[in-house]
Amino acid sequence: MIYEETYHHLLRNASSTEFDTCLYALLHSDWDGVIQSPLHRMARGVGTTEKYLRQIIREFTAPQGSLPKVFVPVHQDGELLYKFNLGPASILGFNKKTDRYCKKYRFFYSDAFKGLSILGKRLLLMAAFRMSVSKSEEVMFDYSEIVPDGRSLFTRKRLVNAIDAVHDALGYMVTITFASRTFSKKEVLVFTFNEGILEQYMENRAERTLLRKTIFNSGFLGHISDSVCMELERVGKYIYRSFLQEATSSSISTDIQQELQKLARFVYSHSLKKFAYALPANKHLLLAPKQASAYLSKVIYNETLEQMAKYAHQAASIKSLLDREHFHRDISEKALGRNVKDWEVAAHIEPILQKHHQADFIRRVLNDWCEKWLISRVKKVPESEGKRKVPNDDGQTASEYMISIRNDTFGELDKLMAKIRKYGSHAIAPAARNATLAHKKNSLQAFFTIQKERLAPASIPNY
Repeated sequence: MIYEETYHHLLRNASSTEFDTCLYALLHSDWDGVIQSPLHRMARGVGTTEKYLRQIIREFTAPQGSLPKVFVPVHQDGELLYKFNLGPASILGFNKKTDRYCKKYRFFYSDAFKGLSILGKRLLLMAAFRMSVSKSEEVMFDYSEIVPDGRSLFTRKRLVNAIDAVHDALGYMVTITFASRTFSKKEVLVFTFNEGILEQYMENRAERTLLRKTIFNSGFLGHISDSVCMELERVGKYIYRSFLQEATSSSISTDIQQELQKLARFVYSHSLKKFAYALPANKHLLLAPKQASAYLSKVIYNETLEQMAKYAHQAASIKSLLDREHFHRDISEKALGRNVKDWEVAAHIEPILQKHHQADFIRRVLNDWCEKWLISRVKKVPESEGKRKVPNDDGQTASEYMISIRNDTFGELDKLMAKIRKYGSHAIAPAARNATLAHKKNSLQAFFTIQKERLAPASIPNY
């Protein structure tokens, strides 16, 4: 989508080639806004040279005064890429009731459009944005909206020239005419697009390209069909949205939101790599998109559980540091060379408190996600005779399915607890290092006991 922030930048600040560069970036950005395209391919898509594109990128990545940078450099898998920094990342979506946006119409990427002057491009963008918002292929502007006194690059002459240029290049799909309002007699400009233009827009496939690239670079050289990709992407989108839902609905810092977004990408990408490692022995998944997404979902659950354990241990380690009040007072007094007051000690502790809040908040988000995942899987088990088959599972009975979920989860928890006992912070007593995971295991034990009683008791052996 071309969000309002991008729209206003293109209307006010972009040159003709910069305009095309931004449109290219929007079409080739992944869910985090990172442009998944090397410079030579981007230059070819924009219709310019690599040398000139590098100059544009230097300008886009330079400080823009009070405005955000257009591009932000990012390093991804050893490559230098750029994040498009205007408007929200695509994975965060938009509010249909409040957000205004323009679709990436096909004509934006035509040679005819690229050949227009910047005024012609701006004129068509204004019309396309209003068409997208109003969902009407005929839109109207008051003349004063386009040529306001002293506040626009447009003059009457420039506007007429831009209209003529648009007609010469793209007259087969849009007609621009002057008219007047019936009652006020004010002059207006009417854009009439061909029927069907509203639905002629480009799909962003950057995330799918990245998915295939991740699997290929992990060693699986086979083809991943679009149907399988769509199912895997659906799981990935769920990860992003569920991780970020709590963050966007709470009054939390931008740092935590960004950390959760990075974590969503890590969990998804790392799980795709594990999925790729498993594909040679599970090639049937490539013929069964739903089974492929279910397999990936389970891998993601285990990865999220591990990340939850790490953040829980991190929060506990920071808490143990916070509890050493005399330690912080000593540091503050050495730094200031005098006795300190309580508020000065509190000021010293504040950054540590923020770190603890961040780690504990993320732990809770991940813990909630894991619980919801388990509950959704358990809901698949019929509330009846335990030998009934489980829907969409490979012939397992309800009892076998429930036991496999329970054993897999406890197996992962036991491995994580063993790791933390061995490699965890020595600032925490060994017995306390796994307090969070031990509590979770006890809670899950109670949960599975309830689920056991929900099914036919005789069909399920004791855990």
